[in-house]
Amino acid sequence: MLRKASTLLALILVSAVASGCAGAPPGDKAGGAGGGPVVLRMASTAGDLDNIPPVAQFVQRADVLSGGTLQIKVINQWGDWAPDAEAQAVRAVGAGTVDLGWAGSRVFDTIGVPGLRALSAPMLIDSYPLENAVLHGAMPGRMLAGLANVHVTGLGMLGEGLRLPISTQRPLLTPADWRGVSFGTYRSQVQEQAIRAVGATPVVAFGPVRNHDLGTGQIQGFELDLRRYVEMGLVSEARHVAANVALWPQFDVLFANPGRLASLTAQQRAWLQQAANEATTDSVGLTSDNVTYIGQACAKGARFVNATPADLAALRRALSVVYQHLQADPQTRAFIQQIQRLKNSTPAGPAPRIPAGCTREP
Repeated sequence: MLRKASTLLALILVSAVASGCAGAPPGDKAGGAGGGPVVLRMASTAGDLDNIPPVAQFVQRADVLSGGTLQIKVINQWGDWAPDAEAQAVRAVGAGTVDLGWAGSRVFDTIGVPGLRALSAPMLIDSYPLENAVLHGAMPGRMLAGLANVHVTGLGMLGEGLRLPISTQRPLLTPADWRGVSFGTYRSQVQEQAIRAVGATPVVAFGPVRNHDLGTGQIQGFELDLRRYVEMGLVSEARHVAANVALWPQFDVLFANPGRLASLTAQQRAWLQQAANEATTDSVGLTSDNVTYIGQACAKGARFVNATPADLAALRRALSVVYQHLQADPQTRAFIQQIQRLKNSTPAGPAPRIPAGCTREP
């Protein structure tokens, strides 16, 4: 996949150069003003990259590989927590307002790039070994090609934590538990449809907006990985975790302005692509240590409950309407079938052990 992504990037850059698309003056090709480092501005909707380890690694590796001559300046809180903040980041890169950006794969179906929807198919990618297998196959490279529709070039796709339903009043194990819940999520057609399918109401709420809506009772649950759940201090606000209901993984998509890429030297582009490739390779391993975070969450008062096989079957039945919609598109149907074949051949590995005291009310 990495070799295909690199080949795709090279083809796009050749096209950009041929069309005279360049996003920086000639003097910036080999270095900045006065021979200093080339600085690429990167839009990030997060408050910082502390809780986004794969993206942070991409930024760090670009600096190391280039010996400090190619630097990425991260502009945090892009979009100021607006519901469409991720879409704003994509559009800003496409317009050349900034050079680079990243966003969750979930958002692209809201801005005219439907090819990544299979990654958010509910309860399909439900283990880290499967997520890793998807990430290192041919699929991500084919999906990234579709980003040309929004005038950006895909550099890479990074695997992140599995998103679990976390809630304030009761664990969300069956459609009956979900019914009537206002549930915090990100802007995504697929994810919002899935939340409605199990009987809840999707509310776009993340970052400090999520905290506010939890505090005021406007949402009674949200989807999040365990690392952020603990490190963002959300355990006291929402104590119930459906431990084996993996809704979907988060995939971080790295992208660049094609003209700005074309303005770089071949060596600078190679460093940037190598940084993306290395971040892709390491990404799932950086975010899959659930044992540590289960222990920390439990110590803070979280309660983890596993859905029964019957509970999981009921959720899948409720979500079948989402799959009917997804599979109406031939490309998405093919991607889902490929993921399912990988799932059938990829052992999920042992489930994280939940301490006995963490399953009972105090």
